[in-house]
Amino acid sequence: MSRVRRSVAAVAVAVVAAVGVIIPSWVPASAESPAAAERDPVILIHGLFGSPSNWAEVTASLKEAGYTDDQVFTFGYNTTTQSNVITAEQLGAEVDEVLTRTGASKVDVVGHSMGSLNSRYCIKYDACAGKVDDWVSLAGPNNGTFSAGLCAWQVTCREMQPRSDFIRKLNTGGALPGDVEGTVIWSPNDGVVMPATSSVLDGVNNIEVPGVGHLAMLRDDKVAGLLVQALA
Repeated sequence: MSRVRRSVAAVAVAVVAAVGVIIPSWVPASAESPAAAERDPVILIHGLFGSPSNWAEVTASLKEAGYTDDQVFTFGYNTTTQSNVITAEQLGAEVDEVLTRTGASKVDVVGHSMGSLNSRYCIKYDACAGKVDDWVSLAGPNNGTFSAGLCAWQVTCREMQPRSDFIRKLNTGGALPGDVEGTVIWSPNDGVVMPATSSVLDGVNNIEVPGVGHLAMLRDDKVAGLLVQALA
């Protein structure tokens, strides 16, 4: 959603609050409502050893919040023998396809774990540039993770190590371009991203969610609510 629409929404909330009406942090919108129609389509990118099916609970939460079938997409890719750079190229093609299919001007992108890396690479260096409004990372090893050394024979794991050329390039010149609003949802109890604070990035909205494990990010109700808010 554009920053202009966010500003209008913020004013509306302030007016409602001023007259004493209590509203929840996010209100589900019907599929036919103007709010639903104005939403950017969302592309969900899974992590290492994952698949599009990992997003079942998140997809359900988005639809409960008013997203339609034509506004939520999952992206699958080779997570082990293919560089994240190649995956970023493929994601760029997926973004173009979604934009053509929906008629939207931009998409929102949500990455879990390694999906946070290849999606951000696509935004900074590949075909996603200028086509993404909101980027959200769930449990992303955004500054690398030492646990990637346990599978270092795989190119993607080598790229996820903290001092890899891939991570260095990814974090050169800031986390994201200025036209992209970024949110990182992370947990000190991640258990896979090591150290857990490696998820945190400068220049984005970092939200700490204690007590949620790496994979549990995909099933946690609080995380789902925060995700909906980040995309609003």
